[in-house]
Amino acid sequence: MMDIAIYSLVDDMVSKAGTEGVVEYWLRVGESYAERMGKEAYVGWPAFNVAMKEGRTSLTVEGEVNVLTDLAIIDKDGDVIGYVYALKTCPMAPTMRRYISRIGPIPDSDTDVADSYNNRIRDSAVSNYCITHQRFREIAANNVTVAKQALECLQLANKGMTGDVKMVPENLARINVDERHIKSILRSASCVFAIIVKGKSAGEEVVD
Repeated sequence: MMDIAIYSLVDDMVSKAGTEGVVEYWLRVGESYAERMGKEAYVGWPAFNVAMKEGRTSLTVEGEVNVLTDLAIIDKDGDVIGYVYALKTCPMAPTMRRYISRIGPIPDSDTDVADSYNNRIRDSAVSNYCITHQRFREIAANNVTVAKQALECLQLANKGMTGDVKMVPENLARINVDERHIKSILRSASCVFAIIVKGKSAGEEVVD
């Protein structure tokens, strides 16, 4: 019943606020959730990555995360400024599977909201729920420091229930990782993102 209720809620919100209104609502939900997580500080990347592996940071509340230590992100001075991470399973996947197996196809409102976000904000949502999850990680990362340096989260790619894939080319270019490598990671993951020192990129510094 809860699975049905979740999608009925989206249908109802779209009918009352339109797809743009629902997008803004999910963004606020993600922001509010992340802000309640509090501040975190780590002495260095090894300590942060252990916390990620053991699920002790706000950035793992969605589920188990693979720390891809072979994908360290290096700046122009040769310093490690971040890593790539892969969320093994989307937290909404069980709900989606149950809905499809018991009710049928996911309602059109799900795609409509995702399309509204993709067209107006960033082409990175395979479901309307991606909006909240991606926004949550972006805000939560801003509450974390590594070696006293502020961080940011870059959404790289994710995979939908039917196998459709969304990539964020500008973020892949910023960390200098090939799209084919990310696609190989998505074979055993739902979502791939990078956590890096704020304002940095592979090979050069980003000016806001």
